[in-house]
Amino acid sequence: MQKNKYIEFLGEKGAELLNSFFMEIENGGYDKTKTLTVSLSNIEHPITLRCIRADMQSFVNTFIDPYLDKKIYLDNPNFIIDAGANIGYTAVLFANWWPNATIVSIEPDLENYELTLLNTKKYTNIHVLHAGLWYKNAKLQIEAGQEDGFVVREVSNETKISSQNLSEGISLDEILTRFKKNKIDFLKMNIEGSEKEVFSFNYQNWLPKTKAMLIELHDGKNKGCAKAVFNATNEYNFAVAETANYGILFCEENTYRNWYAQWYKENIYQPNINKTRFPKFYLDQEISK
Repeated sequence: MQKNKYIEFLGEKGAELLNSFFMEIENGGYDKTKTLTVSLSNIEHPITLRCIRADMQSFVNTFIDPYLDKKIYLDNPNFIIDAGANIGYTAVLFANWWPNATIVSIEPDLENYELTLLNTKKYTNIHVLHAGLWYKNAKLQIEAGQEDGFVVREVSNETKISSQNLSEGISLDEILTRFKKNKIDFLKMNIEGSEKEVFSFNYQNWLPKTKAMLIELHDGKNKGCAKAVFNATNEYNFAVAETANYGILFCEENTYRNWYAQWYKENIYQPNINKTRFPKFYLDQEISK
């Protein structure tokens, strides 16, 4: 464990309690009915995790060794969609970063959805939907996966499918309509291969209204995911801002390039570059736009 971070965020007693919980999981513990609720110094309200490896990894990847840090060029988003909410940690993180934003979290698995409700219940700006993101409103079957991610497929006949493996499918257009929004400021998408369908069909309305996206690709789970995402984004003015640990961070090109030019000038050009050789900063024209 990164001892200093755990003590910083949880205090010595909280860190010791969490370490004991994690050791039980590392030693083979798996009990969804056993939970631990902890308070972190940088998160407004307590959060809960189950005694399973998926929750442990999600906790570490969100709060201790974050897969995403707050980006200056994603300043003050108004409307955020968290597709693939898992147990609500990302939504909680976003709500602490951007308390004035409306956040919609989407999760198809019922048990994960219920824990997401618990973890987000004190945040009035988070709205949780029991659904899977799809390219249209449809019925979805959960076909495979575990607690940290489930694969879904569209079905037309649901009579022989257990209720545990059924979910509603909802489109981004439907979410925009339901919440009376005309743009998406930030879309985080980790939907275990369904990104192929979402970026292959009916994307022409919502995609040009989207400012930034973090998309995790799953070509192993659904052939052609990356191709579908890049083919669709190439039709519009997106830049690849980062290749993050958990996906590709796309941003509206002018927004990102203007930020990057200013950052490069202040942090690289002005303090480090030989001005005799390069008297003019080559990206000044980007800053002035």
